[in-house]
Amino acid sequence: MISIKYQKIYNQFIENYKQIHLAPWHEINEDELKKIYINLVNTMNITDMYTFKYFMDYIIKRLNGKSDAHTKLDMVSTFPINFKIFDDEIIVNYPEVLKGASLKTIDDISILQIVGEIEDVISYGTEGKRRFEIEKALFNRYTMFSLPSFRGKQELSYTFITPNGDTIIKTFKKNEKDQDGQLFDYDEYLYGNNATYKIIDNILIYNHSSVQSQFEGKIKAAIEKLNKEDLTHINTIIIDIRGNTGGNSGLNSLLINFLKKHPDKKLLCLTDYRVFSAGRYALGDLIELGATTIGSEISTPINCFGNNNWINIDGYNFAISEKYFNPFLKYSANNKEQFSKDKSTKLLAPYIFKPDIYIEETKQDFIEGKDTVLNFALKHFKTQKSL
Repeated sequence: MISIKYQKIYNQFIENYKQIHLAPWHEINEDELKKIYINLVNTMNITDMYTFKYFMDYIIKRLNGKSDAHTKLDMVSTFPINFKIFDDEIIVNYPEVLKGASLKTIDDISILQIVGEIEDVISYGTEGKRRFEIEKALFNRYTMFSLPSFRGKQELSYTFITPNGDTIIKTFKKNEKDQDGQLFDYDEYLYGNNATYKIIDNILIYNHSSVQSQFEGKIKAAIEKLNKEDLTHINTIIIDIRGNTGGNSGLNSLLINFLKKHPDKKLLCLTDYRVFSAGRYALGDLIELGATTIGSEISTPINCFGNNNWINIDGYNFAISEKYFNPFLKYSANNKEQFSKDKSTKLLAPYIFKPDIYIEETKQDFIEGKDTVLNFALKHFKTQKSL
């Protein structure tokens, strides 16, 4: 059953979704949605924020399919821990005292079963996005306590095996005010040292890990400082867009305009599985400038729905995609009529980015604090005159 409160929120979301989304039934039709809805309300009780999150995430995943990872219910409350996934192994990234430990069970339930439950409620169009969404879900209180295995529980016990073979158990409580230790910096986790640069030998390395509007001033200051640098001794510029989950794509132009002043420099671009949304616009701009791409596939198909329209319904924040983009082809559909006309053309054919040189961070390098991809790029440059 579903409470009246959450029934009203759901109904309002669907009405907004039908009005705002460029192609609301691109994946399932309205009759199929009704069947999914009936099955959920007949098999679970949707009476609090946790069960409502599961309910909405489950439905939105099926509305989204592989071509829309922007439409979502945005609810995040973090445990003081985060992870990185290597193959099927979930490794602790933070806190430092646990770094490298492997997550084996939660409340004695195998991590494989838990990942299966997470898969039911995350939207993704690439394997990279799948990996990133699972990593984030594992420390999101709202997601974890919404899963079927953990509904009604007040705390969760995570069991880890350290690289030395020791077993460590950490307990995380449902009540975020009753949390031991300090929460990690979520912005730092997402964006790292954005808009910073360093010079190694004759190589300039610039970190372009976010174009969120909050970084506009920092990006402008960094590019202004770069413009004053004497770069005559620099023969290669590496633009590191790893972790760039998007934001304001217009902020990419500050970096691109700087790079256009240095056409004589060799240009490399580092990519990873987290690059998403406006991050892929930066990728496209860099490829146009002749950059060699090094790293892994990214977190989104190049062509997909996006441009979030945010709505708040009774305190719950929803994002709904209102456009469709293929930045590599300089294409966008801005209204339902245009999308309907173009949907059978090659403009909408699935396009998955492949880097020129594929290399991923290794588990051992991660544990040892080494940057697999950057180190490869630096070594590759030093051993070859041109890429």
